[in-house]
Amino acid sequence: MPQFGVSMPVLQTPFEKFAEFAQLADSAGFRSLWLYEYYRNPFVVHAGAAGGTDRISLGTAVAQAFTRSPFELANAAADLDEASSGRTLLGIGAGLGDFLDSFHSVQVAHPVRWMSEYIDTVRMSWDYHSSGLEPMSYDGTRFSFRPMPLNPAGARALRRPRIPIYLAALRPLMLQLAGEKAEGMITMAPSRRYVDRVILPNLRKGARRSGRHLADFDLTALTICSISDDRAEAVRRARIQVGVYAAMSELTRLLEFDDCEREQHEIQAALGKGGLAAVESAVSDKLVELYTVAGTPDEVREQVRRFAEYIPHIMLAPPYIPPLTADESEDAFLQIIKTFGD
Repeated sequence: MPQFGVSMPVLQTPFEKFAEFAQLADSAGFRSLWLYEYYRNPFVVHAGAAGGTDRISLGTAVAQAFTRSPFELANAAADLDEASSGRTLLGIGAGLGDFLDSFHSVQVAHPVRWMSEYIDTVRMSWDYHSSGLEPMSYDGTRFSFRPMPLNPAGARALRRPRIPIYLAALRPLMLQLAGEKAEGMITMAPSRRYVDRVILPNLRKGARRSGRHLADFDLTALTICSISDDRAEAVRRARIQVGVYAAMSELTRLLEFDDCEREQHEIQAALGKGGLAAVESAVSDKLVELYTVAGTPDEVREQVRRFAEYIPHIMLAPPYIPPLTADESEDAFLQIIKTFGD
């Protein structure tokens, strides 16, 4: 049986609702709770919700790596791990190119190489604190760690000396890096064929480079999940969410692999002409069936079995992108809790 996580709708949700959502997911027995970094800061949101939860892991899915220094990220993760008594899952990714350039003035030239150095530097930051400030250094082509000889701030106590890193990955080289250096990975819900032919072979290749096996590696898939007693409404919400995702160039490889290039081009054209309001009508049934689970509670339970055959950790993600309203996004989240909770 797979383990189930759930992500919170990041847009339009009032801040005070996140703590309520976290308590519901924790009480319902979900393994993990996730928040994406888009306008909201997942470390701040999770820290605010941590005190009202007891068991559930709190994951960032995903935090932007290259918009903050590795030392800053290491400390943010350590803060959340302290607030949650050691329940943090640090999901990080290279980010969306257009988003980084538009909002952060960041251009990423070598995402895989930079991410490799970034992970090393984050972990060295934790080692530095855990060791009591023992001399250590790291010099990469993009990221370095060279503490001053005398640090007047001293060391900091960590809840855990190492926090699990989950790397967002879909393409071969980033998948290899995940297999080599991360404790887990986060990907968009892929087809069985993509997992068997692309994801697993590249994870294994990376794992071999570091002399380890994937037995304890946590493969997590973000799965758009839309549930309603009104099947048509559930599919409508899923169609909007998957349409916006499918328009992103970062998913082109997956869509090409599944023979969905035409669908992506049609959605991109619709977005260009009519904006978000035009997405729903441009999304084919094929995309909904391939990359979402949508329908009545009984239908979605059955559909999830398809992913459960090859995904060990399923992150159920409610639709939330406008033109969906805050009430619709909240309902989508609550339906997941009701359908898949204990």
